[in-house]
Amino acid sequence: MFHSIKDAIKDLKIGKPIIVVDNENRENEGDLVAISEMVTPDVINFMITHGKGLVCTSIQADHAENLGLSMMTNQNTDPLGTAFTITIDHIETTTGISTAERAKTIRALSDPNANAADFKRPGHVFPLIAKEGGVLTRPGHTEASVDLAKLSGAFPSGVICEIIKDDGTMARVPDLKKMAKEFDLKLISIEALIAYQKKQENRIHS
Repeated sequence: MFHSIKDAIKDLKIGKPIIVVDNENRENEGDLVAISEMVTPDVINFMITHGKGLVCTSIQADHAENLGLSMMTNQNTDPLGTAFTITIDHIETTTGISTAERAKTIRALSDPNANAADFKRPGHVFPLIAKEGGVLTRPGHTEASVDLAKLSGAFPSGVICEIIKDDGTMARVPDLKKMAKEFDLKLISIEALIAYQKKQENRIHS
């Protein structure tokens, strides 16, 4: 079963990851999602152990610009327009790949007062730029994580990691439901988040 957006936000606010699934007509995949400013080495370790996908950090375009994060490529040919920037490590890290050092980089990246000199390039953290307007503009995990961070009262940045099964194939909804139950994680859909955001907008404008 899926959980409510409100219940998912409660867990995010205490630093607990959740599972977010997108539409079956899109990627039909689930990502582990956490709030960047609250991320810990344990959360990163959980993501790489049980998610097994690429750990990325969503940010907004203005923050990327402030940090001088240029796009990874000038010719984006990804069908879904995934907006990777150049990779980074915090200036105080060594190799940058340990869970502690990745968590340090991500927390620093989600500091509103961060500046370009705080980071080395390239590195082991993968920033992604979310589209303005969030899931109402692009129904992706990048936008969902930024929207969820905002709804949690946090800096608009999330940590996301695709969920891959033990056999190497992508986890689908039945697998994600089992995982949510096994690890006591909230499971929500981007579709439900879109509906929630529309309701919020209607309240503001009514």
